[in-house]
Amino acid sequence: MRYDTYSNTSPHSSGKHLHGTTATVESNSGLASIYAKPSSHAKIVGSAPCGAQLVVLGRQAEWHAVRYGPCQGFVSGDSIVLNY
Repeated sequence: MRYDTYSNTSPHSSGKHLHGTTATVESNSGLASIYAKPSSHAKIVGSAPCGAQLVVLGRQAEWHAVRYGPCQGFVSGDSIVLNY
């Protein structure tokens, strides 16, 4: 699976540079599902509770490639807040 990777020197689509590569889970359901592919129809490979810190690896459209503990996959951009 290909996705755009983040670096500390390249700007995010917001125009801001990512100084850190983490995100905080903020989901109305209390959990952010982590999917095998960037689609809500893909297999769920894990979840992270509200307030959890995810390592952000990259982005594909509205989805972010993340790692949370041993779990790696994709979360919707609607369920996380990027930490700049």
